[in-house]
Parts: sequence; structure tokens; C-alpha cells
Amino acid sequence: MEYLSRLLNQLKNQVAFKYHPRCAKLGITYLSFADDLLLFARGDFESVVALHQCFTQVTQASVLQTNLDKSSVYCGGVAMEERTRILAFLKYTVGELPFKYLGIPLSTKKISVSQWQPLIDKIITKISSWTSKKLSYAGRIQLVQTAIFGMQTYWA
Repeated sequence: MEYLSRLLNQLKNQVAFKYHPRCAKLGITYLSFADDLLLFARGDFESVVALHQCFTQVTQASVLQTNLDKSSVYCGGVAMEERTRILAFLKYTVGELPFKYLGIPLSTKKISVSQWQPLIDKIITKISSWTSKKLSYAGRIQLVQTAIFGMQTYWA
């Protein structure tokens, strides 16, 4: 991942690469968690090719390979002709937004209360299961704060 990170950071110097519009300000090209990798680029063929070249270099230098069954391309606001060209090049399936990642929906729009409901239900269930007989009032407060913070951190 360190090698990939360095390669992706060098993309900003390439004329062919353009950041995803929502990622340009912060210079974000990827997010990584465990064995998952989300790559971001503007929806034009040249940017996708530049991003793919970095990823290909890493796969050639390591044993890491793309799982085509678990990989998808998400295109928002990309012309159909450009989308078809990108998909033919990458050979990945097309994913639809919103999709769930680590249990929460990822979307280009604000997440609604109904989409947050699983997290809210989880927090309520945890709090409801703690009985007042086993902990003091201060102990319950500490436990609730810790559990909510942990769930919030996980979902964030």
C-alpha cells in the first residue's frame, strides 16, 4: 500500500490525470481499509488510464491481484460513450450508487435518516441491554459514551 500510495501521489504531476471533482481540494485519489481499496478519478478515459497504470505497477511488483468478481466501477455524471470506453478498458462490472461499504451506504447525496437507521438501532439495542443493577450511574454513563464513540468511529 505504501508503494501504491507513492505512485498515486505522483499522479498530481501528470497532465493526463484529473482528480474526482469532490476529491481535488484535498488531493484524494484513494481510500483503503483492510483489503479494500477505493480509487477516485475524474470520469474521463485519460484519468482512469493513469490511475490504472499505477495500480498495474503495484500488481506487477507484488502478489496482489484484482478480484474481478468483487471489483466495480461507479460512474456518476459520465457520458455514456466515455463510460463504455472506460468499462471496455478496465473490464470491471458497473456498480450502482448508493452501495454499502462497511455497513453504511455510500452515495453522492446526503445520507437520509432511514439509511442511518441500522446504526441508530444498534446503539439503542446496546444501551437497552445494559441493566442498571450491574453498574453505577457514572459507570453506565462511561459505558454508553465509550460504546457510542466506538460505533461512531467504526462507521466513520
